[in-house]
Amino acid sequence: MRLCVLGSGGIEPDPQRSGPAYLVDSGRLKILLDLGPGALRQLARAGTPADGVSVLCLTHRHPDHHAELWLLLQLLRTHGRRQALSLLAPEIFAEYLEFFAGWGRDHRVELPFNLDSHWMPGSRRFTGVHISGRLVPHVAGSVGYRLEGNGRVLVFTGDCGPGEEVVRLAAGADLLLCECSLPPGARSAAHLAPEQAAEIAARAGARRLVLTHLPPHADPEQILPACRDRGVEAVLASDLEWFEV
Repeated sequence: MRLCVLGSGGIEPDPQRSGPAYLVDSGRLKILLDLGPGALRQLARAGTPADGVSVLCLTHRHPDHHAELWLLLQLLRTHGRRQALSLLAPEIFAEYLEFFAGWGRDHRVELPFNLDSHWMPGSRRFTGVHISGRLVPHVAGSVGYRLEGNGRVLVFTGDCGPGEEVVRLAAGADLLLCECSLPPGARSAAHLAPEQAAEIAARAGARRLVLTHLPPHADPEQILPACRDRGVEAVLASDLEWFEV
């Protein structure tokens, strides 16, 4: 599997980072993890047409993680897509999709393809990749994702605070893509500081830690030493950077 960071930022506008969005290329499938502001433009810059995406995984209801869902559906509709699109997401998105379907006063929006929705937590097996979504501490219904394929494991925490659930999600990951919204020393039940992300990686036995969902002007000279103090080497994600899993 290969991972492309489409957007490594958060809700704050950042000239260097788009909103949260990630592309996973398994060789057989192209999978999107979240779809924040700027994701479709970044997908084009990464050389992947939106029509090529087979699976979309959404982590939670905050709009910085799904702001371009409606744009994606409208784009695929305009292109006349016929291939099914699988959506893995918390069940609250059933209401969002109903709103989209009824958008406009005089007509319902009909998609020319099957939107194959599966509500998380749960799991689905696709060609060559098994995806499971597990609850993480953030807002109600938030999930992180574990992708297993080709003998490799990629884990994406989504937004989350510290907790045993995240350690279990990340167990044995070859690459842990972990949120890092807080500066060193800060504490929140809903987000992580770098030393907390590193502690999760260490306890989970993750082989590589990539920090994302970064605040504007994130300073590696502050963030990375906090990880090394926990015995973990980490890197900060950058937009359009590729990682081999």
